[in-house]
Amino acid sequence: MSGKLGIHSLVFTDDWSPAAAEASCRAAAEIGFELIEVLLFDPAALDIPLTRRVAREAGLDLRLGMALGPDTDIASNDPEVARRGEASVARCLEIAAELEAPAVSGITYAAFANYAAPATKAQRAQVAASLARLDRRAGELGVRLGLEPVNRYESYLVNTLDEAADLIRASGGSNLFIHMDTFHMNIEEGDIAAAIHRNAALLGYAHVADSNRGLLGGGHFDVLGYCRALESAGYRGDLTVEAFSSKMLGEGLVGGVRLWREAWQDSLAAARAAYDVLRVARESARAGCTVW
Repeated sequence: MSGKLGIHSLVFTDDWSPAAAEASCRAAAEIGFELIEVLLFDPAALDIPLTRRVAREAGLDLRLGMALGPDTDIASNDPEVARRGEASVARCLEIAAELEAPAVSGITYAAFANYAAPATKAQRAQVAASLARLDRRAGELGVRLGLEPVNRYESYLVNTLDEAADLIRASGGSNLFIHMDTFHMNIEEGDIAAAIHRNAALLGYAHVADSNRGLLGGGHFDVLGYCRALESAGYRGDLTVEAFSSKMLGEGLVGGVRLWREAWQDSLAAARAAYDVLRVARESARAGCTVW
């Protein structure tokens, strides 16, 4: 593994005001992280000049995350909703190009929602066609688009790495990749290492989160085993800590991720601990170690 170590901005705050953004980027860099991921809650609301400035001043690379909603669901049977969804992803790709970020990724194929029925063949074909168009737009902009498999309670179209790979192949896209997230993999994958190896050629980014989605190292997820699987599969992408505490998030996000507990009250301490866990796991995997 030769990618960068990163941290999600939500570890620190869901407030991207100038003061909060500067503090988050400064803290991330001082700890040792090389990139910060910023979530596009609303593409129209992101302060692009601010985001560019605070990342550059801290010496951090940028990653952009997103999640479609029920009113921008490209899998929707309502053509207008699907059109809005595709336009939203396209705008996020443009923002990535403006910020010189390599990609935007997340729930880019359906809504972040608890669906009551499985997707139909027609809906899957509709999404594949939309992704094919978005893939061409990404290529024009010189960026890439990632599909993040999430658990069955947060979306319904892509829950596993295999499903993400199938959708990428169905779209015929050359600028699409799989965005792994260990919290979701811990729920949905039968064999995480095997899934990584089967889909190694399409893996492009990773969220590293523990089983309880709180402090990295505070759950039962095997971070070292995961890093060893990535190393043996030849993964060269970035690894970004994603962890949540209700202390740091507003009511909307707390409800969205169903994380009612305060996993920590001190974001700096949580970020430092997560950095140490991830750095040691990656270095141990590189060295072929089987124990910490």
